[in-house]
Amino acid sequence: MVASKIDRLCQSVLPPGFEQVKRQLPQIQRFLEQNLPEPVNREVTLLTLKPDEIVIAANSPLVANYLRLHAGEIQQQLRETFGLEQALRFRTIPDSMLKIDSPKALHRPGQVGAESLEALRRSAQCIEDENLRAAMLSLAESLEPD
Repeated sequence: MVASKIDRLCQSVLPPGFEQVKRQLPQIQRFLEQNLPEPVNREVTLLTLKPDEIVIAANSPLVANYLRLHAGEIQQQLRETFGLEQALRFRTIPDSMLKIDSPKALHRPGQVGAESLEALRRSAQCIEDENLRAAMLSLAESLEPD
């Protein structure tokens, strides 16, 4: 019963044509990768496909300007291949913002002094919320030197 409520909620907030856009995004991304010249094709990511615009991100201003210079040709190819009439917009967004790397192994925190640990424990005792107090005490315990 809960799943059906969530499903109805999700359907009510999804934009019209969501399924079509979901199918087209990978196709258009692949099209850009195959039809833009090297190395530009590796520096471009399709961000959104809206009813009024297509937003393409470039990882550097140089690539974004190249795309702007050739926007007419790119738009014509998208129109002929996918029937898209939307205006093209280009954004410069670094790779670090577009691609999520897998988390690296976390390093153990540096040594925390005994005074700091005691201050953390004292502060925790003043907190009324039991969950927050327990979390702070757990933090103090985890920071104890081995």
